[in-house]
Amino acid sequence: MDLKPAARRPEVLLILIVLGLFMLLTLQVRRGGQSVLGNMALAAFGPLLSAYDSASRLTREGFQAYVWQKNAALEAERLAAENRVLQGRLELSRPLEKEVLTLRDLVNAPKPQGYEVLGARALTQYGAPFSRYLLVSCDSRYFIPEGTPVMGPGGAVGRIQGTSGSLHKVILLTDPSSAVGVVSERSGVKGVAVGKGSDMDVRWISNEMDVRVGDQFTTSGEDGVFPQGLRVGTAVSVQDGGDYLKKITMAPAVQMDELTWVLLMRKTGG
Repeated sequence: MDLKPAARRPEVLLILIVLGLFMLLTLQVRRGGQSVLGNMALAAFGPLLSAYDSASRLTREGFQAYVWQKNAALEAERLAAENRVLQGRLELSRPLEKEVLTLRDLVNAPKPQGYEVLGARALTQYGAPFSRYLLVSCDSRYFIPEGTPVMGPGGAVGRIQGTSGSLHKVILLTDPSSAVGVVSERSGVKGVAVGKGSDMDVRWISNEMDVRVGDQFTTSGEDGVFPQGLRVGTAVSVQDGGDYLKKITMAPAVQMDELTWVLLMRKTGG
């Protein structure tokens, strides 16, 4: 039995398909501007091309989104690092700013006539709970006599009570052994401010005198230590006493616990 004709059938079929495609290419039958081959190709490969285009678009958009998110994350990290640096610098600058403002207030504070002022660094406060002392440092070239009045930003602080080289011991107005003559700015009533730890009592003012809560007291200058006109404190409690003398509590004008710089006031030759 001869099998050769059957073996050649696939070859014949392939040749027929090629010839058919050649004829279609030759004829170029067009309908509505599209060829038959174009329509066949579009029908056969359209879904594949559409899927490829969608996948390509999603890939491009996804890559662009990834790049954008990566750049945004890097920028956010950079900004966060800069913010931490700025916050650190801000924290370091706050004490310096406070000190500068204190020095400015001291420089701008009115100076009593007949006195010269010397700047001194406030080092530490000690003696609590009974005594109130402040240790300050001033240039050792200057002679600071005993009893030299000391003022801070806002008013009187105390007086010198001991010196060793450039170090000076200041007894604060709130010390129980401290006493300074004061006068009310509003009514002119005079008394003596005596320390009692964290605040002061204003003594020797009779019940008939005009003193009210909120009255500002300044140095009267009659104690021979402090010049006249330095702010001392504010009356926070005023009551009539049974011994015909008012009981007046006064808060100091200066925050003693926050002192960084003070002025030592020496009398001049005039």
